[in-house]
Amino acid sequence: MRESMVIAGKAMDIALERMDVISNNLANVSTSAYKKDMIYSSSFKDMMTRQIATGEVPEIPKGNIVVTDFEAGNFRFTGEKMNAAIDGDGFYKIQLADGSFGYTRAGEFSINAEKQLTIHGRVVMGDGGSITLEDTEITMDSKGVIYNRKGDRQASLLLVNFEQPYPLEKAGGTLFIAKENAEELPSTAEIKQQYIEESNVSALSAMVEMINLMDVMRQYETQQKMIQYQDDATERMITQLTQG
Repeated sequence: MRESMVIAGKAMDIALERMDVISNNLANVSTSAYKKDMIYSSSFKDMMTRQIATGEVPEIPKGNIVVTDFEAGNFRFTGEKMNAAIDGDGFYKIQLADGSFGYTRAGEFSINAEKQLTIHGRVVMGDGGSITLEDTEITMDSKGVIYNRKGDRQASLLLVNFEQPYPLEKAGGTLFIAKENAEELPSTAEIKQQYIEESNVSALSAMVEMINLMDVMRQYETQQKMIQYQDDATERMITQLTQG
C-alpha cells in the first residue's frame, strides 16, 4: 500500500512539472524569439496498463525529459530600425552581468547609457567586442554590418552557431547558456532588419498546449484521489486494529 502511495506521489510530481512547462509555453506565446519546451514521459496510465498486461511489479514512474524546440518562429515586420531577426541557424552573442556570455535570437536592440548596443539590457558582441553607436539611426545589411546615418561602417554583429542538437541550456526567457566544452561555430544566417522573430508557440500549438494542460490536470487529480483513497484505507485499517 505504501508503495502505491509513493508511485502516485511521484506521478503527481511528474504531472506538476508537465503543467509548469505547458503553462510557461502558453505564457510566452507573444514573447519574440521564445523557444518552446517539449516534455516527454511515460504516462502513469500507460505504465500501469503495460504492467497489468505483463504481470510486472509496479515501478515508481521515472521523471520527465524536457527538451527545447529550436525551430524558428515566423518573422514579423515592425518597421523599427533597432529590430533585426536572424534568418537561418545562429544566435546573437551577448555578455552577461558576471562577464560570461549567453546566446539569444531575440532581436529587439537598444542603446544603454554607455552607448553600447544591448538586447534586454545585455551588451551585444560584435566582431571586435562590444558595439558602440551614437544613435538609433542605423542600417544593417544581411551580413550584420551596421552603418550610421551617414553610411559609415560602425561594426558588425557577431553571429555564432553550434552543432546540433544544440548544446545549450535555457536560462530564462529567450536566453541560453552554452554547456561545458560547447564549441562556437560561425553562422551563415542572414540578418533581416526591421523584423523580429516571433515565438514558435503558434496559435495552433497553443491550442494543443491547452488541451495537454487540461489532460495533465485530470491526471494530477486522479493521482490525488488515489492517494486520498489509500490514506483513508490506511486510517480504517489502523482503527480496526486498535479496536480489535
